[in-house]
Amino acid sequence: MLALAGFASPAAAQTATPAPTQPADVAAQDPGQDQTGVAQTTGAPAAPDQAGGADIVVTGSRIARPEFDTLQPTQVIGAAQIQNRGYTNVGQALTELPAFGPPGNSGVGAQSSFGPAQTFVDFFGLGTQRTLVLVNGRRFVSSNTASIFGPVSAGTQVDLNNIPSTLVERIETVAIGGAPIYGSDAIAGTVNIILKRNFEGLNLEAQTGLSDHDDAPDNRLSLLAGKNFAGGRGNITISGEYNKVTGLTASDRAITAAGNFFGTPPASANSQFARLLYPSQRYSAFTSGGVPFSEDDYLASSSGIRNAAGQLQQFGPNGTLVPLDLGTVLRQGYISSGGNGYDLPAQSNLLTNSERYIGSVQASYQLTDNIRFFGEGWYVHAKGVNLIDQPNYNTALFDDAGTPDGNLLVNINNPYLSTADRATIAANLAPGQQQFYVGRALSDLTTGRSQATVETYRFVAGFDGALDVGGHDFKWEVSGVYGRSQTTGRNYELVQQNFANAIDAVRDASGNITCRPGAVNANIATLNSTCAPLNIFGVGQASQAARDYIFAIATPRSVNEQYVFNANINGPVFTLFGNDVSISAGYEHREEKTRFDPGTYYAGETLADGTKQQFGRTIPIDPIAGKYNTDEVFGELVVPFVSSKNALSWLKTLEFDGAARYVDNSLSGGDLTWTAGGRLGFFRDLTFRGNFTRSIRSPAITEVFNPTSRAFDVGNDPCDARYVGSGPNPSVRAANCAAAGINTATFDSNFSNFTIPVTIAGNPALQNETADSWTVGAIFQPQFVRGFSLAVDWVDIKLKNAITSLDGASLLNACYDSPGYPNEFCGTFDRDADGQLTTIREGYYNAASYKMAGLTVTAAYRLPLERIGLTNGGVVGLSTNYFYRDKLETQVGTGDIDHTAGEVGYPRHSGTANLTYDSDNFNLLFQGRYIGKGAFDIDEAANSRDIRGVGAWTVFNTTVGVKVNQQFGLRFIVDNVFDRAPPYPSPAGGGTTQYFSGILGRYFRAAANVKF
Repeated sequence: MLALAGFASPAAAQTATPAPTQPADVAAQDPGQDQTGVAQTTGAPAAPDQAGGADIVVTGSRIARPEFDTLQPTQVIGAAQIQNRGYTNVGQALTELPAFGPPGNSGVGAQSSFGPAQTFVDFFGLGTQRTLVLVNGRRFVSSNTASIFGPVSAGTQVDLNNIPSTLVERIETVAIGGAPIYGSDAIAGTVNIILKRNFEGLNLEAQTGLSDHDDAPDNRLSLLAGKNFAGGRGNITISGEYNKVTGLTASDRAITAAGNFFGTPPASANSQFARLLYPSQRYSAFTSGGVPFSEDDYLASSSGIRNAAGQLQQFGPNGTLVPLDLGTVLRQGYISSGGNGYDLPAQSNLLTNSERYIGSVQASYQLTDNIRFFGEGWYVHAKGVNLIDQPNYNTALFDDAGTPDGNLLVNINNPYLSTADRATIAANLAPGQQQFYVGRALSDLTTGRSQATVETYRFVAGFDGALDVGGHDFKWEVSGVYGRSQTTGRNYELVQQNFANAIDAVRDASGNITCRPGAVNANIATLNSTCAPLNIFGVGQASQAARDYIFAIATPRSVNEQYVFNANINGPVFTLFGNDVSISAGYEHREEKTRFDPGTYYAGETLADGTKQQFGRTIPIDPIAGKYNTDEVFGELVVPFVSSKNALSWLKTLEFDGAARYVDNSLSGGDLTWTAGGRLGFFRDLTFRGNFTRSIRSPAITEVFNPTSRAFDVGNDPCDARYVGSGPNPSVRAANCAAAGINTATFDSNFSNFTIPVTIAGNPALQNETADSWTVGAIFQPQFVRGFSLAVDWVDIKLKNAITSLDGASLLNACYDSPGYPNEFCGTFDRDADGQLTTIREGYYNAASYKMAGLTVTAAYRLPLERIGLTNGGVVGLSTNYFYRDKLETQVGTGDIDHTAGEVGYPRHSGTANLTYDSDNFNLLFQGRYIGKGAFDIDEAANSRDIRGVGAWTVFNTTVGVKVNQQFGLRFIVDNVFDRAPPYPSPAGGGTTQYFSGILGRYFRAAANVKF
């Protein structure tokens, strides 16, 4: 996690040629330089050991300054750390920083079919859309699908699969403060990925990984080649990377296959808790083979088919009736612990299949001593495959028999029934009844497997250089960026009309099983247009012809385009008390375009009245298209009143820093973001720092342009007699419901009993999100402990007018729980004369607020062993990064506050420590990651469940590297060295992503690199 320069990459072959320091294209460091890494890990001035001292540019500012002097908490992950931990994805590196919450999406866990395996990071747990990701200080095109069914919340998030880890020089993360420097989205913070520059040589690397269970292989090949030319004035660097990961499902690990879950105990248990932890979750309302019922029911105990011995029956894998064991039946009656019902937990993806090809080229040429041309070209081809997910279901839990989602209606004379089974079923039916009902999970047909391919192109071109203005050296840059990312899905989807035709099987005059004559196909092409009968009894009994008849291939496509023009200049304008007062100023124009085409299948069939009807089991999904542009001007000022040049006996450092940016957005109008702060030091060893920042996030295209889409929703109506006594202030709720003419003592809302029609639409009236944030901290670098540095910072973020997608229950609560009733939310739904809801207009609103507060602590120590008399003994380093999460809460309107700090994924305490040893021919890393205890739901009542959370968890990783000679190096990496399982009872209750290393188990990687 933390970069220690003593743990340098033996493969580095780059050289730092003299060039002007640029705001967004930082010169590479000389790998031979004696670096402590302290500045990189803390954002503090370098320890006394550090050589050099040239001004460089860090993410929190565009003004070059010495030794990483920043106002904000800053952590840096260096190239050596990336290489020695064996990261194949930049997102993996960021997850080891404790200030980052679980990623909004990654290759781990459940996946969206519109973007499996995409990786988006979440700084401080405020949402992936509020973390700004840059590459070389410039924006990168988003790969987030614009649909409301995309992998993460709407926004311009950057998929970190697009970044080749081999090319990364370092990753800088800066808490808050980035908005005035870079614009919208940097509410939580900024991640800036700095690439290697002026690389010379050839580096080839191969890495392979395999778990202790002999599965989940992860292989990577990479090439990095660079060449200086024209006497060192020019350079071209080429990078190529290939990575392939083979995934896992829940059944591949005993801890997830166990199916532990929190269930509602039966009344006979007489438990004081609402939910208890049980093993082996099973469902009896449906199974993979099918559960036959005599009535349209979901309770096998009351309407299930029984054999002559009174045993409940289900269709076994071969399509004949076998006993259905209910196990321990819980209160709902259709959920059990144990037995042989449907194994729902097994339908979970643990790790996706993924495959990536990344190619990039960087070029630069010093046209004159003061003008340099630079350019970049990128191509990324990435494919992710979600291996398994919940299938389509036919069950009375979802709808009436005969409807697409209800129980299957099957004729007693179905030719696929054996004579014995037909007799057993008939004996359970009423006289003359010719049909029975089947609850079935179509898990052998609709497995949830989905895939998407992402192709990304990106081009950067510009000029930078130096300029003398009135005797002062200024640095300038002009650049243009174009990016395009296209995500194309390819999913096998059920066509309901053809499915209904295929299961209605009969025998023809020759005794052959066929579809019932007169079947009419759906108005969409399937793999085979000829109806073939489908045997829905058992598992895997369907013929290939039947499968081809009922499946269409859905091909949704999402395209994002980005254009950015930036011009900036910075440098000293005058001298104050012997120190340079520096400014930076610039202009940026940015345009973002998005279009999402659901494809024929997901769009649905347009009927004569203009409405749409789905072809399968999902509601029709509408296309989206939109764009916006921004014109932005920005400036920054650094005034060092007191520095080492004019230090006083009682004052060593006094500096003011300020920055502002005006953003004129074509959708949300103009807004100002700014920051102000400074540094203060009374002693050479101790410096205080702090800043206040106003930051913004502009509405995303999806949030504004999503068309009015039809859907169905169900939830708790606050005016219902069952729920009127809940909420933040029940008396206010009751009074407002009464004012609406509803008798809350007797009102039984349909919305709380079954689904009602709703619409989901974008909101053109959305305003910018705004956040007021501040940090205060100190950097301690004692002269009496050479090589030691400590940074401690408090971070506080208050976000208001946050854009959120409100469901029906949220809109109703926002209306009736408000002391200012009626308010704007009361117009988002309609009730009839009886008070029943007829429709709800759901969508995006500036209705949420977030609060986050926490303490970051970063410490590092580097000890060259020659100090203690061991000549050529190498360097020992220790670095730690700790985060205390004091507050993380969300509130929608005036509703209840959702407290998240202290829950699984967002523990109060977390940290990472690296112990390293590095010498000329050998290096060692031993890493420990600590994740504090976490509750499943910190707001739930004390008696809500028997186990309310998990304990603290620590996992250890290690790397051993050997430099065989100047050209060849080897590394051996072990993750989860001691094979620590997740804290009990996780992943029951959540935590698959947080504790994935524990679920995966001990994991081995071996890598070799050759350089020339």
